[in-house]
Amino acid sequence: MIALPIVFVAASAIGVVLHVNAVDLPGVEIIVALSVVLAGFLIARGRELPLAVWAGLFGLAGLAHGYAYGESIFGAEPTPLWAYLIGLVVIQSALTVGVALFTRRTGATVSAVVPRLVGAAAVGVGLTALLGQLIPGV
Repeated sequence: MIALPIVFVAASAIGVVLHVNAVDLPGVEIIVALSVVLAGFLIARGRELPLAVWAGLFGLAGLAHGYAYGESIFGAEPTPLWAYLIGLVVIQSALTVGVALFTRRTGATVSAVVPRLVGAAAVGVGLTALLGQLIPGV
C-alpha cells in the first residue's frame, strides 16, 4: 500500500523539522530501534492488521526516524536545511514507494514464509540497534 510509505516520509519530514527547531524528544534512538523491533515482530507473526494500526506505527516510527535524521543537520543555516529536507523526502519517497511497488508486484510469486522471515530479520536488526543503545560499547 502506497499510503504507508507516504505516512512514514511525511512524519520523517516533521521529525526533522521538530529537531532543527530544538524540540526535545528524549530517547529517540531507543524509540527508533523499538519501532523496527515492533514492525518486524508484527510482520513475522504473519497476521493481518488494520490499516489504521500500521498507519499509526508508520507515523510514530517516521517521526522518530526523522528526528534522528535531523541530528546530522542540526544548527545549519536555513538553505542547507531546506536542501537536506527536500533531498531526504525525495530519496525516502523513492525508496519506500519503490519497495512497496516491488512488494506488490512480486508478492503473488513469493512464498508465504518470506515476509515472515523478513520480519524476523527486522526484529534482529532492531534488537541489535537497541542493545547498542542500552549497552555502551557493544
